[in-house]
Amino acid sequence: MKGKIKKLFLVLPILVGLILSCEEDELSVPIEGIQINGSDIQLGIGEVHTLTVSKSPENATDDGVTWSSSDENVAQIQFNESGLVAGVMGMGLGEAILTAKPDNGAEQTVAINVITKVESIEFVEEMMADPAQTQYNVVFTPADASIQDLEWSSSDSGVASVVDGLITAIAPGVTTITATTVEGGKTASVEINVSGNPAILGFQYCSVSGTGSYNPDTVQTSGGGQNLNNTDTQPSGNYNYYEGEKVQVAPGGSFDLSVVQSNNWSMTVVWVDWNGDKDFVDDGEQVAVFGLQAQLNDGPFNATINVPADASPGLVRMRVLTGDAWTTEPSAAPCGEVANSTTKDFDVEIVGVLYCQASGTGAYNADSLTTTGGDTNINYSGGQPSGNYEFFTDEHLSLNAGASFTLEVVQSNNWSRTMVWVDWNGDGDFEDDGEQVLVFGLGSQLNDGPFNSTIDVPADAVQGTIRMRVVTGDAWSYDPIPDNVCGELANSTTKDFNVEIL
Repeated sequence: MKGKIKKLFLVLPILVGLILSCEEDELSVPIEGIQINGSDIQLGIGEVHTLTVSKSPENATDDGVTWSSSDENVAQIQFNESGLVAGVMGMGLGEAILTAKPDNGAEQTVAINVITKVESIEFVEEMMADPAQTQYNVVFTPADASIQDLEWSSSDSGVASVVDGLITAIAPGVTTITATTVEGGKTASVEINVSGNPAILGFQYCSVSGTGSYNPDTVQTSGGGQNLNNTDTQPSGNYNYYEGEKVQVAPGGSFDLSVVQSNNWSMTVVWVDWNGDKDFVDDGEQVAVFGLQAQLNDGPFNATINVPADASPGLVRMRVLTGDAWTTEPSAAPCGEVANSTTKDFDVEIVGVLYCQASGTGAYNADSLTTTGGDTNINYSGGQPSGNYEFFTDEHLSLNAGASFTLEVVQSNNWSRTMVWVDWNGDGDFEDDGEQVLVFGLGSQLNDGPFNSTIDVPADAVQGTIRMRVVTGDAWSYDPIPDNVCGELANSTTKDFNVEIL
């Protein structure tokens, strides 16, 4: 009996080992194949992307997958968790192939493209001559982003369409134009307003018409850098826009307005679109009411118009409506048909600086003034202007800071001399060092012309449009030359010209 027990103890360990060995064989399932989750991956330099592997069968117990890169200067494996999860970092621009190789089964690959990724985009508008179109170009950050393809969209294509940044007005309304980068999905958007018939981009002033014999016979301003002097008779349809006839003012400044009506049973209401939103309904935009309702109103009428300090720079409109004092309602918007009235529109140019006015007396004049050497040049000829002052805007001189140009002047007589100033720093005066640039002729003597000389533009001349002031005056009166060329300059004529520093 004892011998049988002893033999049993010897056999038991062997049986247990066999059982355990069979269980291990049943639990160990080899990988037959793998699949990389992801394809055609784009990475930025320094960016890490996680790759995962699906194995088959799903219950495979073997996790042995080895990763490698065809070019570690482009893409490098950063970590490998049992082969089923791996991280790859972009090292340098280019392409590389990553290979995942299991202990059993076929290897799999995935392409990695390391690029300079888009961080952001912004719009730069390129204005076009057609008011129904504008072009938005896109600036990429960084500028050398590898993929600069865009998708464009309009939130309401019935208002405006967009093709490669070219926006075209369709019908009045508001839409949002969006550009989206193909790589990275970065966006830039702009809200577009469309108005009018035919449709134009942005807002436009409402049309107005009238009836009856009512007219602002005279609309004049003074105190502006440029002023109005309109004496037009009643226009057809009782409305006209006098494009180009303008008063030039600066924010925080003022100008005087004078109106003469065609009859005394009228009254006149004046608006200025100070904020440039193409209407006259905002606070402070009704600037004058001449006369009272339901009574006779003798003129002429005068008022000082104060320019708001926050007036929108650029070109806006002044609307002058003269109508029957018994039917005109000053609080009503000046749009549509306004019975028993006539409306005239004028431009108001709001500039950064306002140059002082000048006037003069006597028969002194720069009959011609020409420049050469600029990108664009002035070729002026003209007689003595009214009030002995003229601001000539049909042509302008343009050139770069640090460049030079030649100026030639022909005087109306030889008992004159001509003095020239340029506001190089753009501060609205001619008093700074170096701003008196030329004197043609000597004081207290006859000076035969023509005169010409070269003028050097300072390297630090302010970019933008500034003024050149040319005063031709009596050689005896302008000896010495005055420090101030504003106000009435006896025995002289002053002419101003625009100079654009590029």
